[in-house]
Amino acid sequence: MEERIKEARKTLGWSQADLARRMFVTQPSVADWESGRKAPHMKNMARLAIMLGVSFEWLSTGRGEMHPSTTFSLREPSTDDWILPEERRLLSTYSRLKPQQRTALLGFLESLE
Repeated sequence: MEERIKEARKTLGWSQADLARRMFVTQPSVADWESGRKAPHMKNMARLAIMLGVSFEWLSTGRGEMHPSTTFSLREPSTDDWILPEERRLLSTYSRLKPQQRTALLGFLESLE
């Protein structure tokens, strides 16, 4: 799976940091997925398939076609296509914080990893 994630990412011309930003994870998380040190959680697998424009089956197992055989939009996926309700609440709350509060919250969240 790690090689497929890397292949799909590179096909789009994205760096690990680009993919991490789009997935709302850290760049080291993407590096772990691509090296095989850690596998993405199942909820991230579905997002990866959407973000990378590949079929879930190919990404997770290597079987089937890389790109979905059904017609799909080539537009950039919007946040509404894949964001979970609790993530939407978190982003909404974060957007209302003052800059100093945002920095403190990010420091706290990063300490949990």
